[in-house]
Amino acid sequence: MNTENETRAPTIHCTPRIDLAIEGRRVELACDVPSLSSDGGVLLLRQLDERLGLTAYFASLLQDDRDPERVRHTRLEQMRQRVYQIALGYQDCNDGDWLRTDPALQLACGSEGKVLSSQPTLSRFENATTGRELNRLWHAYEQQYFDSLAPETTLVVLDIDSTDDPTHGDQQLSFFHGFYDQHIYHPLLVFDGESGALITALLRSGRVHAAKGAATVLTRLIRKLRRRCPHAAIVVRGDSAFAMPKLMLRLEQLGAELGDVDYVLGLAKNTRLLKFADPLRAAAAEQFADRGRFVRRFTWLSYAAKTWPVDRHVVAKVEHGSQGENPRFVVTTLCEFPPEMIYDIAYCPRGQSENFIKDYKNAIGADRLSCHRFVANAFRLLLHAFAYRLMHALRATLAEVAPEPEDVSTDRIRLGVAQMDRIRLRLLKVAALVTSSVRRVLVRLPKAFPLAAIFLAVASKLGPDIV
Repeated sequence: MNTENETRAPTIHCTPRIDLAIEGRRVELACDVPSLSSDGGVLLLRQLDERLGLTAYFASLLQDDRDPERVRHTRLEQMRQRVYQIALGYQDCNDGDWLRTDPALQLACGSEGKVLSSQPTLSRFENATTGRELNRLWHAYEQQYFDSLAPETTLVVLDIDSTDDPTHGDQQLSFFHGFYDQHIYHPLLVFDGESGALITALLRSGRVHAAKGAATVLTRLIRKLRRRCPHAAIVVRGDSAFAMPKLMLRLEQLGAELGDVDYVLGLAKNTRLLKFADPLRAAAAEQFADRGRFVRRFTWLSYAAKTWPVDRHVVAKVEHGSQGENPRFVVTTLCEFPPEMIYDIAYCPRGQSENFIKDYKNAIGADRLSCHRFVANAFRLLLHAFAYRLMHALRATLAEVAPEPEDVSTDRIRLGVAQMDRIRLRLLKVAALVTSSVRRVLVRLPKAFPLAAIFLAVASKLGPDIV
């Protein structure tokens, strides 16, 4: 519940003017322009938010038990403030103490001229979420992705992976993980392998195996996907951590039940696999010795580990070069294609998910889970997922906007495939002068803004209304 002193603007101290000298001339420096924002790109985020129906929908799923007569900041305003701040690179609630007076952020949050939430208020907002509300938000977030797919979609690739979120302090269910050699949370992430959209993000304890809960999550996602896209081929990709008997069996059962559900999973090499691949390894080594050039060979194997009830199809890849051999293995249900096609076209693009995770963790700061309560940190992970969805939509919009005939710059093309922190730096971090009158709000960007044409093209494509 907000109190009066938390809704007032922070004390504005008289900022001294600093004297500088450049080429013999006196330069006075001061930070005292009241209606200037350093993040004018937040207006694009608001436009995207309106188009996606993101924060308004998720805020409506939150219960608000505060006294209505004492509420200064609605849940929708707080949701917008938190998500927009994260997308702009301000991942900590502490940043709200200064950004709450930013005129562009106030405008984007629907609170023009009104001070936004402070750090204590934002922290209470994050900690007010219950486990039941979290489940509602989580399933709604997944459903939004499925609703965005065209029913006639013919192929969906689900890239599943885990990552480490280092923890520091007294955080519930934070444990030491030997592989990462630190105390962590261990989130499970699923991306659309074709578009890079984040489908779901599940926070887990720090000591769980990478594949813990994967069978349950994928079962739910695949069933929802089949209902939305009845004719789509569904392919699950993952590294060797997900080549677990329970998960493979579950995917095979779903394939038999729903049709067109397959997997391509990395398989850790062992002595038995290496022995099965001995003829290929020997042939590659001999060919390299004869020609002195890099050799790459593939074959199919039929293999069953001790814990597998049946033999499965395994692609064996052997490379031999000046550094020696490099055997790799992939287990898959896609056995009707040549092995090199399975490895190069179906499996290797899985590495792109590492870039998606980098966007989520580095650019969007999804590893900043510093609340004490596990549920609050799970809610934080979702807030970062909302911000990722906004930035992903912005990148897709940038890819659609064609250059003007007189503008042959490739910036627009690069931004359409750039990582999110670069998009933020180039397009969103721009000064904006915000002035308000009875009839309108005027937002003016610098005349020297290098990407002004791109900014205006995106704003025009998204529509004129922001509030």
